[in-house]
Amino acid sequence: MKIAILGEKNRASAWEKHLRKLSAITEVIITPSIPARDSVDAAILLDNTDQKLITLEKLIKLGIHSYLVSHLPLNKKSLEKIHHSAQEANVRVQFSHWPSLAPASLWMKQKIKKPNLIQIKREVKFVSGAVDQTEIDHHWIDEVAWIIKGLGGNVHRIEAKPMMINQIRLGLNITLRYEDSSVASIQFSALGSSNLHQRTISDENVAIDCDAIHQLVQLYRINDFGNLKVETKKFDPKSTAEISILQFIKSIQLKRDTLYNAYDALQTSIIVNRIYEQIRKM
Repeated sequence: MKIAILGEKNRASAWEKHLRKLSAITEVIITPSIPARDSVDAAILLDNTDQKLITLEKLIKLGIHSYLVSHLPLNKKSLEKIHHSAQEANVRVQFSHWPSLAPASLWMKQKIKKPNLIQIKREVKFVSGAVDQTEIDHHWIDEVAWIIKGLGGNVHRIEAKPMMINQIRLGLNITLRYEDSSVASIQFSALGSSNLHQRTISDENVAIDCDAIHQLVQLYRINDFGNLKVETKKFDPKSTAEISILQFIKSIQLKRDTLYNAYDALQTSIIVNRIYEQIRKM
């Protein structure tokens, strides 16, 4: 399989190292431009600019399986076009939503296919200085995307309450209520005394608690004697990029959905925009 990497040379070199570990890869090309049709099987697009979705759509129309490494895009119309274009061209598209691609998240998904309750608490350590609202919002948007990957986009009701100081949003409390009565909640603050990132999911039989920073997971269940037992797993957060590459290649080979595809990104954009609409009304 021949792979092109589009992006800044130093970043591309790091991704090339991941690719060369895979036996399915026969050639890796680092290039600043879009490759010609039929010249490569797939492309990794390292692009966090406003042009990333335009470039991604061009790759798809050339029939090139594509992995976009960037902040999660939220342009609903562009994502709709990409989703439909990928379906029509039978092209696999993956987005680098790291929380969903992390090894701990993949393990949790195996243990609980469809949770009925998700609780997320995230605090970012406060640093004095200029405020970047976009960067602050990326934290809670990532959590919404993680929920959508687990529960889907069929959200019946959204409750969102921001913590505002002089029109700057420094925290947000979100509750998503689903048609099937599942509930997901996020408590986010950019004013933490330290970094905290906890995700808890559960169904009728199992509860899983994850320290997302350290990729430490604890699974709780009742044994045959009625006692609460815990299973602990520790994952290497540094392996996320390598795992994501491997799974992207597998999705191409096996003609299956990628771990975080265009439909997932589209559903996330719809819910995030609904949250923004609710916040703007306050």
